[in-house]
Amino acid sequence: MLSNEKCFKTSQEYLIMPSTHNKHSKLGFLLLWIFSFIPISGYLIGNGYLNYYTPQFPFFSGYEVKYLYTLFVYAPETGISPSTQSVLYLFMYIIPFCNIIILAKIYLILIFSVIYVILWKLTDVILNTLNIYNFAVKILLILFFYLIPLYMQLIASDWFNVILGILSLSYVLINLINIQLKKASLTKKTVALSGIALGFSAMMDPRFYIWFIYIIIIFLLYTISTDRKSFRNIIKGLISIFVTSLPFLIYVYYIFIYPSLITVPISKAVSFAALRPDSLSYISGFSQNSDFVNLLTFISSWWPSVIPSSPSILFYPRNKWFYLPAYGFNDQILLPNDIISYIWLSSLFIFIIIVFISIFDKSRRKISSELLLALLFMIGVESGTDFPFSDFTYIFDVLPSKLPVIGGIMSTAFAIPFYAEWTNISLSLILAAIGFNYIISFFRKVKIRYIIGIVLILIMSLASWQYFNGTLYPSQRTGSFPGNSISLEGYYYPLNPPPQWVHVMNLLSTSNAGVAYVGDVGFSEKWTHYQFISYSPPLMPGYATISPPHTTNVNQAPLAYDIAGIKYLFIDNTSYNPLSNSFIYSYLNHSGLKVVYANADVYLLEQPNASVFREAKMGIYFNSSNETILFKAECLLYPLLNYTPAIITPVKTSNTVTMLLNPSIVDENNIEIFNESKNATILQGSYIIDHNGNISTFSLSGEENISIKPWTIIIPKDINIREFESIPINFSFNQFMAEFSINNNPGYLVETSLPLPYGGIIVNNGKALGVNGFGQYVFMSHGKLTISIKIGFITDLLMTIVDIFFYALFIYFFVYKNIFKGLGTEVFRNVITRISRLKSYK
Repeated sequence: MLSNEKCFKTSQEYLIMPSTHNKHSKLGFLLLWIFSFIPISGYLIGNGYLNYYTPQFPFFSGYEVKYLYTLFVYAPETGISPSTQSVLYLFMYIIPFCNIIILAKIYLILIFSVIYVILWKLTDVILNTLNIYNFAVKILLILFFYLIPLYMQLIASDWFNVILGILSLSYVLINLINIQLKKASLTKKTVALSGIALGFSAMMDPRFYIWFIYIIIIFLLYTISTDRKSFRNIIKGLISIFVTSLPFLIYVYYIFIYPSLITVPISKAVSFAALRPDSLSYISGFSQNSDFVNLLTFISSWWPSVIPSSPSILFYPRNKWFYLPAYGFNDQILLPNDIISYIWLSSLFIFIIIVFISIFDKSRRKISSELLLALLFMIGVESGTDFPFSDFTYIFDVLPSKLPVIGGIMSTAFAIPFYAEWTNISLSLILAAIGFNYIISFFRKVKIRYIIGIVLILIMSLASWQYFNGTLYPSQRTGSFPGNSISLEGYYYPLNPPPQWVHVMNLLSTSNAGVAYVGDVGFSEKWTHYQFISYSPPLMPGYATISPPHTTNVNQAPLAYDIAGIKYLFIDNTSYNPLSNSFIYSYLNHSGLKVVYANADVYLLEQPNASVFREAKMGIYFNSSNETILFKAECLLYPLLNYTPAIITPVKTSNTVTMLLNPSIVDENNIEIFNESKNATILQGSYIIDHNGNISTFSLSGEENISIKPWTIIIPKDINIREFESIPINFSFNQFMAEFSINNNPGYLVETSLPLPYGGIIVNNGKALGVNGFGQYVFMSHGKLTISIKIGFITDLLMTIVDIFFYALFIYFFVYKNIFKGLGTEVFRNVITRISRLKSYK
């Protein structure tokens, strides 16, 4: 077909690449840029909150939201979380807005624009490499990327990092293909950019690196058998690309092992284990939607964020959608039994058909053959245990995690095999360019070509009609709604919560203390029609949180919140599964918590004494790791200590009193706790006894044998109880330095509920005594205690440098060279032309 493709036919038929700044190209660029925002138009145009799949932004306003995705994140419920994906959020530092709705919209506009600009430039590279000069193919190729069903799943899961990884991998692959077509080595600039792109894909998700190796193995095997002349140049290019990518791969590796590196020896840290089970039985659980029909239609996600649905659901009232047939694990597809549904189901195969049509292009068959082989291989990897041969699944899904040193890092989530589908888009994007060009070029008449192009767009649009509804509805299965439990609203539906709910969130946005939400995990709001996915409240600097406890655990005692540093209890009873009135009544009247706000079904309760850092003049030394006994000891001491938790230390110091478990002799030197029936001898003295909340005092003039019931605590009366009362203390967290500063009294014991990495901290102006049975760090302070995470500042600095590098790279190659410089040159040229015309008129 190449011989029939001339550079110029008619302006209606062909447009030369790269004529990026001519009238047609600029118009196409703008129209397709607008097209890229269609799935999120409901939120961009609407006025309301956005319910993110992950808590990237909380629902409330406040300047602090900009620092949720800082370079180095200390999340109190999980600990240290440095992220290689911080490059996606660095721009938030310079945005001068504080309103969360505006911030979220700016974020989406920027990230979607970045993806689009990269896609636009990448399609230029693909078409130029394949010697395809048809602008219509470029338009079809961009629409192919946006309308493929998996793209909707990715943007509805906030997996923008995956989209960038897919595009990066496509760039590397097309440059390797360029070696074959031109029978020459890559330029140094292309090698460098390819290596950086490969390293960047590993930053977005380390599995891209392993999958790239899989693809390259197929690529090389095919090249050896068909094109040995270019084999040497390909090997040379590959080696150069891998070497260039190594610094970024090492960077990713370092970030992954960092939490281990600061707590264990290097030899153990580098042997980072897989984060998921890596057995065939476990993988089979995630292979339930990976049948080959779903694989070939790009809808194999285990838990889809957008339920692929027939457009015929639009003919049913919304409240009837709950009762439409849903197929697959976690409702893979919504499919009424009608003719439109089956036409729509057939249209899903348009994408793979276009990809496989590429094999008919004789002039590019060598390229399409090797890419199709790699695609089929990755579909096999994606199928997991649905692949006919279990050995195949073991070798490519399980074995990588067994590799020494790097196994756990580079294949840490291969237990979810359908993620391999990401690479299928990288391969399919190149194959689709060949397929579209073959289809368009097959017809000689220009009008027929236009008709065929429009038909292809219509079929792809039918397959992904949900792309055009502005919110990507219907959304994932929630478990809270009736029938199939599928959410009626889409992911980008702007939420308009009750004003009292917004009021509470605005109150919390000014607080530096934690909040726990009470309600069923994954409950759905009546006012959103969408699943409120929040296992923990949003994070802010110094904003401590824990996972919301189940309702049965919540009413144990407010003590649980006090120990965990939870200051506020937020009850939102606007869900489809409301809490019982008795539960709410008990908290409003019997918990001892202070009612800060109560309006309609929204309640905010305060635990005045709660803090993530506490101090006390005296502590209790109790050598036990049994949390049940420790918790009961705290409960029994709680009312005696003015409703504050005692600090229990793992080390005996000069300002601690020993607590004994089930001793045979009770004296005035220790505190005794009993968790079983016991006959004990009590020596002469005065004591306070607390049996399950029943407190009394007694004195003995001599020894006495008594029978003691379970869950009794005996305290010598001579002990100054007031010195055991703990008080909350203020602290600050320097995100960049990864350092806590605590304003405490010298000589006091300090306790924190933050899960600091054991052995991974540096203490100044004090001493770490270790962790108690609750896993809480206890310190002896000399006053103004500072606690920093090991190598935290260096890690932050490294991440900042890497992030700035990629920002500079994008601005230079995609903004300056391809937009500003090109447009500036064109404007200058137009000015010269107009001046020359004016002169000619004289």
